Amino acid sequence: MLTEDDVIDAVRDHLVAQGWEVVTRARATQRGEDLVVARHGQRLSIEAKGEGSSKEGTARYGKTFSNAQVRSHVARAVLTALQVVSAGTQSAGVALPDTPAHQQHVQRVRVALDRLGVKVFWVAAGGGVSLG
Repeated sequence: MLTEDDVIDAVRDHLVAQGWEVVTRARATQRGEDLVVARHGQRLSIEAKGEGSSKEGTARYGKTFSNAQVRSHVARAVLTALQVVSAGTQSAGVALPDTPAHQQHVQRVRVALDRLGVKVFWVAAGGGVSLG
């Protein structure tokens, strides 16, 4: 199961390999932008979500999210990306586990994300990252 931190780390490594520099990186237990990278004067803020709870002590710790929880997490990630786009100071992206449930919920708003230039990073179980 990919935690939020796993997703952030995979996307960070992927972007660093493409020449991006990490500006900030927050752990799942911290507030703030999950990942901000910069390259050639451009900044990209990425909101990430995992596929299950990584917070020890919670009832769902170590369990994958239900479809309703995935929907809620995708919605929060997209809302955060839209707030970044609205601010107009940097580009926005979301990073999500490459699962059928996550794909299904993103597909419903894919056209809008593409029109707004919101990048979607998919992280496979093995840590591979694709942009799509």
